[in-house]
Amino acid sequence: MKRVLKWLGYIVGGLIVVILLALGTVYAITSSRMARSYPTSVPPLAIPGDSASLARGKHLTETVGKCQACHGDNYAGTVFADDPVFMRLTSANLTSGKGGIGGTYKDEDWVRTLRYGVARDGKSVRFMPSEVYTHWNDTDLSQMIAYLKTLPPADITFTPKRSVGPIGRVIYLIAGLPLLPAELIPANLARPVIPEGPTVEYGKYLVDAGGCRNCHGENLGGAKQGPTPTPNLTPSGELGKWTEADFVKVIRTGVRPDGRTLSTFMPWQLMKGLTDTELSAYWAYIHSVPAAPVSK
Repeated sequence: MKRVLKWLGYIVGGLIVVILLALGTVYAITSSRMARSYPTSVPPLAIPGDSASLARGKHLTETVGKCQACHGDNYAGTVFADDPVFMRLTSANLTSGKGGIGGTYKDEDWVRTLRYGVARDGKSVRFMPSEVYTHWNDTDLSQMIAYLKTLPPADITFTPKRSVGPIGRVIYLIAGLPLLPAELIPANLARPVIPEGPTVEYGKYLVDAGGCRNCHGENLGGAKQGPTPTPNLTPSGELGKWTEADFVKVIRTGVRPDGRTLSTFMPWQLMKGLTDTELSAYWAYIHSVPAAPVSK
């Protein structure tokens, strides 16, 4: 019996050593990647101040960028997760109030963060969807920044600061958790100005700039795994049976044609402010993409 217990002790001890070594390796790799600097030359971008540009920037920020979904109605930030094993994740206070970045950010800082996912210290920001905003053309991005610079100050400071625990680091390495957007942004991305209209081209731009692929997959076929599966938006999904009028009504009301309500994870409450032209463009594009395979 003593011999069995002795060997069990060796086995348990060996497993503990293996786990500790594995965690040490994970921390070494992730810490190195988080500490990486990204030399980013920010081309000058003229930020407008006229009322029409500010109004357009407000619309883009709220309905296409959906910034309030992460930063709150007053843009002062929110706490997304507070689990030391997983991560402590807070969104930034974008205002000029106490604890906010709005009072210190220069125009190039906004561009560097939004378009390249790089903070003022040269390191990647964390969980900021810059890989989406990098698609915004100069006109739209400048109007968005113009509006963000006018936000009323709100005093909120989150403590302790953001941190990523062991489980979060493992998921980042193994499952591709989009922790560091600067890693995901391609160099020399073309950002043409697509004329606004109910067209496939403008719809694609809105889908890319609005981050639809982050939830619905690169092919818009939906995510079948995880706690919050997302629907297939392609013609092989439920939307293939809808009319454009159905689609518009769903975005504006949050209610499907069969009476079911949309998931709370779908930001329709922000998207309901999209114009008729923008919604028609969305519809045109999602009906132009190839039908995604339907899982059985």
